[in-house]
Amino acid sequence: MANAIFITGATGNTGQALLRLLVSDDAFRGVPITCLCRPGGRGERLLSFGVKIAGGDASNAESLKKVYQGEPTVIHISSIFHTSAVLEGCRGMKRLIAVSSTRLFSKTWERSREIEAAEREIERSGVPYTILRPTMIYGNSEDRNISKFIRLIRKYPIVPLPGGGKSIFQPVHVDDLAGCIVAALKTPASTGKSYDVPGGSAHTLREIVDIISGILKKKVLIVPFPLVLAEAAAGFQEKLLARPFIHREQIERLREDKQYDFSEAAKDLGYTPRELRAGIEQEIREIALADDRLSHR
Repeated sequence: MANAIFITGATGNTGQALLRLLVSDDAFRGVPITCLCRPGGRGERLLSFGVKIAGGDASNAESLKKVYQGEPTVIHISSIFHTSAVLEGCRGMKRLIAVSSTRLFSKTWERSREIEAAEREIERSGVPYTILRPTMIYGNSEDRNISKFIRLIRKYPIVPLPGGGKSIFQPVHVDDLAGCIVAALKTPASTGKSYDVPGGSAHTLREIVDIISGILKKKVLIVPFPLVLAEAAAGFQEKLLARPFIHREQIERLREDKQYDFSEAAKDLGYTPRELRAGIEQEIREIALADDRLSHR
């Protein structure tokens, strides 16, 4: 069990979900937790957890060296692309849990080989590690995936679907991913292993739209259109908008099905992710509460 924990990416959705579990788990009662936060980041989100906040940048090894105090366990959530900096900046760690991505398996995404290289670097580092590869993460009003579809369907009667929505997805709820991280912390047998961490059920994009519209009790007209047009439109809005609604690479990846087996995580870590419908029902409730709070400010 960890004596002290250092976390990168704690201000994000996965980091906050993880902290909620850690501070409520008796197994980690009294364990010092330090959370890295970029200067000007959202460190105020971490105050209620009673953790130590260290100002630094996970992409910069020298920045990490200034704040890393030799905590035995490092949980690296911020970005798998920061692996080199984390291994150098947190030299001396005794245990590393790194959150990677199933994008590793993409045959179209240009950065998939960088993920592979980062994982190989962890494996060769000599640090006892566990690598977790989540699929698309969802689960609250701030996720950049399912929440967009919920708001789109809630607001408009027409839903355009690139390629007719035939691509298969297996989104993972953020709380299930956080639970898997905690399970890895508690499971020595997970050391030296990598696990795919998808959600509990796989669906086509069209089925996901049907699930959301059914829960919202709203009829929508689905308008399919060619992927090549969607890619061109996404590329155009990337050039025009500072925060595009969708990126071209997201459209390009619709040419690939994203369905994964989590039997190894189930066997070693007791991983039992919720099915998508249950997760979406919860997220719709949370989005409604978040929007209600904004409207009363």
